Amino acid sequence: MFFNLSIRNVKRSFRDYAIYFLTLTFSVAIFYTFNSIESQKVMVGINSSQQEIFRMISEVMEIFSRFIAVILGFLVIYANNFLIKRRKKELGIYSTLGMGKHKISQILVLETMIIGIVALVVGVGIGIFASQGLSLLTAKLFKADLASFTFIFSSDSLVKTIVCFGIIFICVILFNSYSISKYKLIDLIYGSKKNEELKLQNKKTSLVIFLVSIIILGSAYTMITINGILSINIFFYGSIVLGVIGTLLLFMSLSGFILTIIKSKDNFYLKNLNLFVVRQISSKVNTNFISMTIISLMLFVTICVLSSGLGINMALTKDLSYKYPYDATIYGRGYEDSVKILEENGINIGKYSNSYLDYKIYESKISIDSIIKNTKGLSKQDTLYMRAMDNIGIIKLSDYNNLLKFQGKEKVSLKDNEYLIFAREESMVNAYKQFLENKNTIKIDDKEYNSKYKYAIKLNINNMESTSDIGQIVVPDNAVKNLKITDSNIVMKLNNESQNELKIVDKKLQKLDKETRGEVYFLLLTKEERVTSDLGTSTVMAYLGIYLGIVFLITSGAILALQQLSEATDNIERYGLLRKIGVDKSMINKALFSQIGIYFLLPLGLAIVHSIVGLNVSNEVVSEFGTANMVSNIILASVFICVVYGAYFLATFISAKNIIKSK
Repeated sequence: MFFNLSIRNVKRSFRDYAIYFLTLTFSVAIFYTFNSIESQKVMVGINSSQQEIFRMISEVMEIFSRFIAVILGFLVIYANNFLIKRRKKELGIYSTLGMGKHKISQILVLETMIIGIVALVVGVGIGIFASQGLSLLTAKLFKADLASFTFIFSSDSLVKTIVCFGIIFICVILFNSYSISKYKLIDLIYGSKKNEELKLQNKKTSLVIFLVSIIILGSAYTMITINGILSINIFFYGSIVLGVIGTLLLFMSLSGFILTIIKSKDNFYLKNLNLFVVRQISSKVNTNFISMTIISLMLFVTICVLSSGLGINMALTKDLSYKYPYDATIYGRGYEDSVKILEENGINIGKYSNSYLDYKIYESKISIDSIIKNTKGLSKQDTLYMRAMDNIGIIKLSDYNNLLKFQGKEKVSLKDNEYLIFAREESMVNAYKQFLENKNTIKIDDKEYNSKYKYAIKLNINNMESTSDIGQIVVPDNAVKNLKITDSNIVMKLNNESQNELKIVDKKLQKLDKETRGEVYFLLLTKEERVTSDLGTSTVMAYLGIYLGIVFLITSGAILALQQLSEATDNIERYGLLRKIGVDKSMINKALFSQIGIYFLLPLGLAIVHSIVGLNVSNEVVSEFGTANMVSNIILASVFICVVYGAYFLATFISAKNIIKSK
């Protein structure tokens, strides 16, 4: 009997369950999709290095999935609480007909199980198809062979999803049983007619708290802008704490502040149903200021992680041939002949490469600070890094020209008293340009040199992943005869069969370093390893940004939707009174649309303000991985947020309208 009653209740209350069911379904689908990444490594063409990257991505996703599971758990319980509140009167009728609380709990348990099983089945189904799209995207990123691509199903992800949401539904069942046991009959029957009291009515208090919140937020913005997010210190944590407190106080004071401002505008306040709408919004913001704060902060995180995650992905995967110009590079200390030292230790470079070059970096004794001290446009992080480097390096012209030849570029010439500067990053090129335009004379070994150009050259001569490479000065060969060698590097074009054999070379170099206790030290970096590493990191950052962004966005939209639907349920009688006094249907719908729209826009608006500061500061992080156009990422993230957030808004408006119409 209870099972049939539960089935009928679910069918009859489908409109009430719609947002709850959709939220559950999407949550299941997202959880399954991002936990199925490990199974994608079966794709044809993925090498051993990429297999390791997949393992790393899978581990990161598993760690974050635990955090996501907690968030989704709270969301499901919160959404379920709305349904209980929506059905108070129905449950009260059951009680008056003689049904005990235990039997009412049984009905709710069955309903929860039915909704949960259907949501799991549909969600996993959507997740399976969504994971195929993720697999194709991953394959494209890793340049995998798609000729033998097959439909991928992850049994491990399915088990994780069932276990995770099974635990969540058990918690929901326990919560429902506890809630029913605490309710009194009068609360169930007349709960919807209880009015919420505006606790913060004093105009002066509201205004003072509002102004204090603006000051606190301004202080937080200033602190994080000056300090940045790469320096984890008391100012970093202080900006976070002040940001949270400022957001909380802003929403706490907003209801009284809004009433004070709007009441002073009689032409607006008394027009149509504005008085009713303003009162409704003020009441909900006043009682839900904590949840509004959390939602606003989650939306802020959503905007930032989506934009920054995509930005880092773009920066890492952009111009890989420029970032890693050689098949392999062996970095050594200041050795006169690195090739000879390696041959003496059983490593014959000629075996792996028919074309290689051993070039030197020399000590200049030219302080980098003397070059950049008046430079504008450099980030704080770049400035600190370069000053820590002390002196800029020197490379002789013949080595420089050989490196250009390796990259298929034209050679350059220098007079006996000329030099040029090159750097890997655009920021450094611009910094040197400012120096060269104003003062371009340097002194090397007591001889003055003038710059050949009024600008610096953008060029990368190594496979190092650091974006803070400060560049080098190129001088005629005779200028370095008395200078100390600081680095001796070998760049190579590998034979086709040498790629896998270099792993043996890498082990030999590590063994040599250990046996000589660091006296003979070389570091091998191959283009394939660097590209794979960048692709792995970029994929992790992009997937984490999308994963966290979607979950936070769904959570924010669902909570706001459920709060507004709960508000509509509580205010059925009030909307009924509006009809009785002659307010037409279109005016009521317009008032409802305005109320829900403003309620959705308030946390989003503050989140956007936070994000303007946050994204400006997060450019420091993105620039650590390379250069990227953040504008396109922000636009892409904004479109995605508008679609999902807007969908929740429209669904909420339609559902609330149906709730009011049902009276």
